[in-house]
Amino acid sequence: MKLYKVMGGVAAVGACLLILSYPFRNDDHGVRWVLGGIGWFGFLLCVLTLIVLALVGLGRTIRRRVVA
Repeated sequence: MKLYKVMGGVAAVGACLLILSYPFRNDDHGVRWVLGGIGWFGFLLCVLTLIVLALVGLGRTIRRRVVA
């Protein structure tokens, strides 16, 4: 699978998780608080994953240019 397709999927999942976390941003306890936390920290994990994938793609591009 192409790296840009994986990055697009991760970005879409991250956007969905951010949208999930928004309605529950002011809750202090209960199920809604847990859903907001899952959405927010899932979004942060997606952002971290996107950064790592971008660095992998950059490394592949640099390696391809050096070898060729």
